[in-house]
Amino acid sequence: MKNIISTICQFLVVILFFSCSKKEEIKPIFSIEPNCGTEAALSTCLTPKFSPEYYIDQGVKYFLTMQSDIPISVIPKYSDLVVRWEWKPWLLLTGYEKKGLIQSNIVLKLNPTAYDLLDCKYFDTQPFCRCHVIFDYGGEPCPIYEEFTFNDQGEITFIEAWSDFESLLPMTSGADGIWDEKEYWGETDVYRLSTKVPGLGNETGRININSEAMKKAIKVDKDVADMVRRIKDPYGTYYQQIKNNFQELQGGCEAPEGDIYPYYAP
Repeated sequence: MKNIISTICQFLVVILFFSCSKKEEIKPIFSIEPNCGTEAALSTCLTPKFSPEYYIDQGVKYFLTMQSDIPISVIPKYSDLVVRWEWKPWLLLTGYEKKGLIQSNIVLKLNPTAYDLLDCKYFDTQPFCRCHVIFDYGGEPCPIYEEFTFNDQGEITFIEAWSDFESLLPMTSGADGIWDEKEYWGETDVYRLSTKVPGLGNETGRININSEAMKKAIKVDKDVADMVRRIKDPYGTYYQQIKNNFQELQGGCEAPEGDIYPYYAP
């Protein structure tokens, strides 16, 4: 655990725009219009333009950028305005723009990192690539569920991650309490940030945090509002959230009380 915390600290010092917070359970009353065909379109407006193998390869390459024995030249195709968002207990805005994401992943290589599991699948609706992984930080396992959103050029525009434990995932196991394959891969009713951000569904997937559509989205969705707030004030949110919430990171790789892992056996 000390290795993980040390790596996180190095990561924060180098990039200086990360932040963490607790995700509230209250959901917005109103929905955000999809606005397909406009600059404000949501990601769900886009359809795949490449093969399933292409999207899976991009997801796998993303994880290889953090593996200690992989050259730094191995990099997926990022959009210039790519966003990485990691839900509690992890930092929230942990990457913004291509350069920052590449730098942060290089820093993570400083801690011995490999994978005990790297299982990625393609889907014909956004997010096109979804992965269940178990990071191996110097012998300590850390289960993560991660999703990748793409633009029409095949670039990753949004990365969204959760601790891969029942109570922390955005999907539920249904009334029976048993996970099936569709639930495990987020094909049911899933609470995602990626599908609520105006602009991710235009041709290039580039967002404009000052657009009218984004201003409207901020008024009806607390998580979109939080993302924009962090992008506008990376240093302030970084210092405040680290001060208030760093303690919760220490148990981030441990299953919350009452959770069973693994919770799904195909």
